[in-house]
Amino acid sequence: MKPTLPKHDPVKKKRPDALVIAKRELAFQNKEKEKRAEELIIANKELLFQNKEKEKRAKELIIANKELLFQNKEKEKRAKELIIANKELLFQNKEKEKRAKELIIANKELLFQNKEKEKRAEELIIANKELLFQNKEKEKRAKELIIADIELDFQNEEKEKRENVNKELEAFSYSVSHDLRAPLRHISGFVDLLVKNNAAQLDETGLRYLNLIAESSNELGNLIDALLTFSRISRTEMLKTKINTKKMVTGILKTFSDEMAGRNIEINISEVSDTLGDDRLISQVWVNLISNALKYTRNKEKTVIGIGSKMENGKTTFYIRDNGVGFDMKYADKLFGVFQRLHKSRDFEGIGIGLANVNRIITRHGGKCWAEGEINKGATFFFNLPDSH
Repeated sequence: MKPTLPKHDPVKKKRPDALVIAKRELAFQNKEKEKRAEELIIANKELLFQNKEKEKRAKELIIANKELLFQNKEKEKRAKELIIANKELLFQNKEKEKRAKELIIANKELLFQNKEKEKRAEELIIANKELLFQNKEKEKRAKELIIADIELDFQNEEKEKRENVNKELEAFSYSVSHDLRAPLRHISGFVDLLVKNNAAQLDETGLRYLNLIAESSNELGNLIDALLTFSRISRTEMLKTKINTKKMVTGILKTFSDEMAGRNIEINISEVSDTLGDDRLISQVWVNLISNALKYTRNKEKTVIGIGSKMENGKTTFYIRDNGVGFDMKYADKLFGVFQRLHKSRDFEGIGIGLANVNRIITRHGGKCWAEGEINKGATFFFNLPDSH
């Protein structure tokens, strides 16, 4: 028995509508299926095409892989070559660094050599200037030597003339001094006899005259003795030895102790060189010079005497300086002449031959004498001797 449905069942009413919809949906789905089928066909074609492309790409990939393998082998080969090249480059860089260091050293050496060359060039310029100067000096010395030779010839002639004159003077002095001895002894003897035997018969004036004659006779005797001494100095043979000048001067000063007694005297002996000469004659030089210094300073409240020496032009120059009466330089050329005096006998005793003896002795030794002075301001006497060293 079938169930009874209600008269107006809502489900039955809805079914045709759902069927329509279902048909519509089915038709839509069919269309979609067809569409999907077409798309599938297209997709299959596309897939087929892609597979063909894949096969083609696979073949290209095989070729590419082969090419890549070849390239990798080439790269490995190039890498090995690059390693070798890098090693070579590293070696070359080290060599370059080595060469750079050597180049730096070479540049420093070259710079040093250039500086040395510049230095040598400057030295060469200086040497050339010095050589030029020396050549000029040689020419100058040659001219001076010619003049000196001429002067030497002249001096030799003059020396020969002076020697002849001196010989004549010595012979004259010796002859005169000996010839004057006898009459002088007669004069002195008769004056003594007159004084002893006839003094009572003479007045004061007569006695004074006799005393003057006696004094003059004694003075003449002293002059004759001086001439003989002067003559002997010229003829005496010289024996040159080494002289300790300081010791000689010190010893001579002790012999003047009586003359220096009671006087305010300051004697300064500086460095005095040893020399070569005749000991006896050089001693006489110092005796005369020291005696003069003491004599011409005796009126001073304080006597100051300086003695020393110095080297000049290959000769030793000695000097003795005093603060005595001095002299006028315009008469300096007369100081060393025989019997030449610049002071009166009543003021200072002497016969004027001491400095002449000094000059004769020094000249015989190959030296020279000279003096400097100023009135009332003292005098300095110099003499030089050839260097003994």
